[in-house]
Amino acid sequence: MGFNRFRLYVLLRVIVLFLTVATFVYLIFFDQKYVTTVVTGFIIIFEVFELFNYIESTNKKLRRFFDAIKYNDFNMSFTHDNKLGKTFKELNMAFKDVIDAILEERKKSEQSFQQLRVVIENIGTGIIAINENGEIKLINRSALHFLKVESLRSVDDLKNKVPLFASAIEHLNASKRAIYKNEHGQELAILETKYKLGSDLYRLIAFQDIKAELQAKELEAWQNLTKVLRHEIMNSIAPISSLTSTLSEVLKEDVSKLNGQNVIGDESLEDLTEGLSTISGRSEGLINFVNAYRDYTNLPEPVKRQTDLNQLIQHTASLLKNDFNKAKVQLEIDSDHEPILLNIDYQLIEQVLINILKNALEVVENQENGIVKVQLSRNQEEVCVSIRDNGSGITDEAKEKIFMPFFSTKNRGSGIGLSLSKQIMQLHGGDIQLETELGNGSTFKMIFNGIQ
Repeated sequence: MGFNRFRLYVLLRVIVLFLTVATFVYLIFFDQKYVTTVVTGFIIIFEVFELFNYIESTNKKLRRFFDAIKYNDFNMSFTHDNKLGKTFKELNMAFKDVIDAILEERKKSEQSFQQLRVVIENIGTGIIAINENGEIKLINRSALHFLKVESLRSVDDLKNKVPLFASAIEHLNASKRAIYKNEHGQELAILETKYKLGSDLYRLIAFQDIKAELQAKELEAWQNLTKVLRHEIMNSIAPISSLTSTLSEVLKEDVSKLNGQNVIGDESLEDLTEGLSTISGRSEGLINFVNAYRDYTNLPEPVKRQTDLNQLIQHTASLLKNDFNKAKVQLEIDSDHEPILLNIDYQLIEQVLINILKNALEVVENQENGIVKVQLSRNQEEVCVSIRDNGSGITDEAKEKIFMPFFSTKNRGSGIGLSLSKQIMQLHGGDIQLETELGNGSTFKMIFNGIQ
């Protein structure tokens, strides 16, 4: 409606200007009244100036509006600007609504920024943001507390005040994580993330004290290990102790003297023989358990060399081919034929593959259509060997303990294979992960990080 009025007013001004010009022409050629003609000429000039001013005032208003946005100057008001009268009242109100909306969004952004700033300042994790020029653009109180400094402005400043920490973060480009121990005994786990803000690239260094957490985990691990050791030892010692007492009673009651010689009945002799055989078996089991514990705690350092992981998988599968054929379980190898070269210990990784494949075989050997599938994949960050079975899956409780030393879901298992395999993978800078669902099988993933 405002723009329709604007056009109407412009049209009226043009008509009046046209009539004035026509009068001016008439006075010059026909009436020859010079004074009136001059006055009419000035009127024409005034009308032209007023017409341009009327039209230009709209552009000025738009220019003021865009300048306000450009320079973040939202103090000017458009609602009190009545130079154009009521014609542009709707436009003035539209300008006001836009500026109010911008101010509201700006307020929300400022509130979010302040909230984020409060969170960063009060979290227990140290945060440092460094730009490409080595300037520290952000550092919170926890970071200053961990590093025992009052302020840091640049990487050079960090090198002067905390040289060991500076050296630790310099080597983060390869591993993305590191451990730093300060002079007060705190162990800090350091992580790095890179992000881009506008055209600038930043390094975000995050670190926190993990010594207390490590101590708690270590205590929990020792307690769990103690429970397992106690359970296994008691399972062997209790029968031996009970049988020893029983055999002593047999010797006291069933052995008699005859012509100066000890005589025992056939039934009692069988009891003694069976009891001694049981003691021997339990003793041997205890010795095997101790040997397994020794193997777990005395794992040799990996002797790494460049190895084709694809070829290693194929070789391991051929070693176990007869076992799978006897159990009538299908073994599928899904991998490309291109070499994937990793710096690993051939024999140790082969042992990990054998342990996981045998476990998968035992899970599905008594079911119809048992399948174990090995899949090899890689991306820019890691290489993954997935070993999946179509068995019944693992319960949540067992999943939490599956890599615990001497824990086993099988009656005849030692519980050392998976824990030993996980330790081997960790010595290679990798890990083993388990994905499982009851009734839908299990997948063990051997993950190799940063060693391609």
